[in-house]
Amino acid sequence: MELADGESFHLRPGPVIKQLSGTTVRMLGYNGSVPGPTLKVRQGTEVVVHVTNGTEIDTTVHWHGLRLNNMYDGVPYETQVPIPVDGSFTYRLQFPDPGLYWYHPHIREDYTQEMGLYGSILVEPTDPDYWPPAHRDVVLTLDDVLIEDGAVAPFSRTQTTFSAMGRFGNVLLVAGEPDLALTASAGEVVRLWLTNTANTRVFNVTLPGARMKLVGGDSGRVEREEFVSQVLIAPSERAIVDVLFDGPGNWPWSTAPPTAPTGWRRSP
Repeated sequence: MELADGESFHLRPGPVIKQLSGTTVRMLGYNGSVPGPTLKVRQGTEVVVHVTNGTEIDTTVHWHGLRLNNMYDGVPYETQVPIPVDGSFTYRLQFPDPGLYWYHPHIREDYTQEMGLYGSILVEPTDPDYWPPAHRDVVLTLDDVLIEDGAVAPFSRTQTTFSAMGRFGNVLLVAGEPDLALTASAGEVVRLWLTNTANTRVFNVTLPGARMKLVGGDSGRVEREEFVSQVLIAPSERAIVDVLFDGPGNWPWSTAPPTAPTGWRRSP
């Protein structure tokens, strides 16, 4: 969703039905999808986001990593009153810094975020030379979900489920899918914008056979680009990686442990 300066956008968290590894499960999503819409904006712009709560519990939206007015940061009882069921709240967001950010609830993240409430924000720089050249951008979220007996494992209604803010899952999701496959051309440099939206799991991302260069992270561009064989991404962290696919073949994702059934395929 590309938003121009001063534009408004409506965001609704609510229940969705999703197919995961042959099982139909109930999850939560923004505007009916997991992950929610990727918001693409220009550095220095301002947009208005109207949020209507379609879930069964109070919620907020936290705009992770953005420098913005404190009253729109989405921290319940600290910066705003929670949005009640069927209630609404309007956020006014500024984007002073280029890079990759994301949004998610700040109430019962162990349940709401685990169930699929997250989305990415891509802030384009005003300086055309801010990033090294690449042929294509691909924005991806990395997540896991715990499936038991054909459904997302139940949560406690009264307290945080498992340790810290969540639990380890047994199904890995890339861009909300357990079996995502993407295509790249030989000689193409694809810029991967990666966000770890999992509550607990650390992902170790590799693409055996392809050449990877780390160019950015949580605070935009890294001070020194470097070629890497793997990228470790902890919960809430972002990594911006340029990948050169310089020959034919398949490049399976590896997120050790375990391995996600996801990969790239070269097109002619």
